[in-house]
Amino acid sequence: MACNSNNENVESADSKLAGQAKSKALNCYRYATISDTIVLKLIHIGDAITGTLVYNLKEKDRNMGTIRGAIRDSVLVADYTFMSEGIQSVRQVAFKLEGSSFTEGYGDSYDSNGKTVFRNLDSLDYSSRIQLTEIA
Repeated sequence: MACNSNNENVESADSKLAGQAKSKALNCYRYATISDTIVLKLIHIGDAITGTLVYNLKEKDRNMGTIRGAIRDSVLVADYTFMSEGIQSVRQVAFKLEGSSFTEGYGDSYDSNGKTVFRNLDSLDYSSRIQLTEIA
C-alpha cells in the first residue's frame, strides 16, 4: 500500500472535522508491534471515505480489503469488504478519531443480509489499547 501523498488541496479526516480547507486527499494510519500490524489507508472524496484496511494479527488469519463509509462526529463508520481464507465477507467497522489517531470500536453485532453490522453505533466501546497513528 502506498501511503505517501503530497496533494495539499483536499481535506483530510482530521482537518475536515476541524473545518479547515487545505490538507491531503490520502491519509494512512498504522498500528504495529513485533507480532501485529493493522494498516488503514483513507481516500477522501467529498464527504465519502474509501480506502483499504489490512489486519495481520498474531495467531489470526490475515485479512485485507476495502472500506466505504463516512466520518460523522469524529467516528469513521464504514463497510469493510475483505477476503479471509478465500472467502469474501462484509462487516461494519467503526474507528474513533482522536487527534491524529484512530481507535477501533467494538460492540454487539448481528448478521443483516450477509453483512455483519453493529446493533447500536452509539454504544460502541473505544477503550482498546490498539491505536492506529497517522504515518506518511
